[in-house]
Amino acid sequence: MTESYRFVLITLLAGVLMLPAVGSDAAGSAPQSAVTARQKETAASHAVVIYTLSTCPHCAEAKAYLTKQGIPFTNREVDTDDDHMAELMKIYDDMKVPNERRGVPLFVIGGKTRLQGFDKAKLEEAIKAEAGK
Repeated sequence: MTESYRFVLITLLAGVLMLPAVGSDAAGSAPQSAVTARQKETAASHAVVIYTLSTCPHCAEAKAYLTKQGIPFTNREVDTDDDHMAELMKIYDDMKVPNERRGVPLFVIGGKTRLQGFDKAKLEEAIKAEAGK
């Protein structure tokens, strides 16, 4: 991953949200879902991974919603972890999303289904569809 992609994504998102980028000191504060052993077994094949920015209000809303609904998820903050940013860029490359249309949150459900942006109805539908497979 080149620094220019990272700079473009963070600059674009920070500009759109009109929020400053946050340094790596926020990495420890990235919330993960509280998952019981039973939930982990049930959700293992339908895991939800969410790529976020530490400063993104839509990302915070999405994580709060998943937590409230009891949906186990893994949070990957792209502005505090270069490996997570590289993963996100690879996903967008695979999806053939142009640079100017890339943003967060991005959900990966069951390792296959990809959903950009936070829309409760679309997210629930995608999770149900993966659970039905």
